[in-house]
Amino acid sequence: MTKPLVSVVIPVRNGKDYLQEALDSVLQQSFTDLELLLINDGSTDDNYDRYTLQDSRIRVIHLTGTGVSRARNVGMAQSRGDLIAFLDADDIWFPGKLMAQVQYFDSHPEAGVVFGKFVRWPALPEGGFAPASALTEDASRLTAADPERSGWLYTRLLDGLLVGMNTAVTRRTVYEAIGGFNEAMRLGEDYDFWLRASRVAEMHSLNGPVALYRIHGASAMHRLSPQNHLANLLKAASMRWGLNTLNDQRLSPQSFDERLGSVHFDHAYSHYWHGDRTVARAAFYQALRRGHRPLRCLTYITLSFWTGHAKTPTS
Repeated sequence: MTKPLVSVVIPVRNGKDYLQEALDSVLQQSFTDLELLLINDGSTDDNYDRYTLQDSRIRVIHLTGTGVSRARNVGMAQSRGDLIAFLDADDIWFPGKLMAQVQYFDSHPEAGVVFGKFVRWPALPEGGFAPASALTEDASRLTAADPERSGWLYTRLLDGLLVGMNTAVTRRTVYEAIGGFNEAMRLGEDYDFWLRASRVAEMHSLNGPVALYRIHGASAMHRLSPQNHLANLLKAASMRWGLNTLNDQRLSPQSFDERLGSVHFDHAYSHYWHGDRTVARAAFYQALRRGHRPLRCLTYITLSFWTGHAKTPTS
């Protein structure tokens, strides 16, 4: 078989409700020299082998419910392209996305990862989602990078720059240098992957959106854990690599402390309204120690001792 230039890895577990839209957004790309690896991670809702009948570029690989990181790792290990792209089974690429990224790689050999912005796609109040066609645009027009989101990005990633998994394409050489996703991580495995990538390669963001990120009850944004995985990840990264990039850009210790304070506050706020008040109280205290929004932290710490019903905030 002729080796494709791009390998697209899509993990799926019981995702038939949205999967076809995701597949179509890949298969209908103007750039066609690709393979699509659909990693079925123990699904019971459909016969996923049937998707291979739609297009000869689709390969289905079956796993037994080992998790999204393992699914992506298996996909990358079995991929053949020099470029590896990612898409979740409920998200959608804009038309022209791959063409824009491949052309950017061709003209910027220093870039190891090319990503872009994404548009949040929330569920409608009455259920369902707005038509994707109402939110997408032609991404092939994106030829330049956003300088604020491009270069040696380690310190900017530490400081909160977000790389959407469904927007990114990485050179195989980057994957070979850093390995796959950390399969022991429950949350934040994509952030960890990009932090490691930022230590070995420049990462460039196109200057516009390239994908839709569907937000619903099963989205990563709606998963709460007692542990603050993001804070733990940031601390581990700073201990391993410090606060400098490879081109001597530096995040000051004060700025890093402010970042941790913000992360603790966000974790606390989510738990206060939607989770465990005891977890929230401890996290608000961690934010307070770092001087982040002290009056609000003190207010919420005080209120967290009250066990009555709290109304969900309107904003």
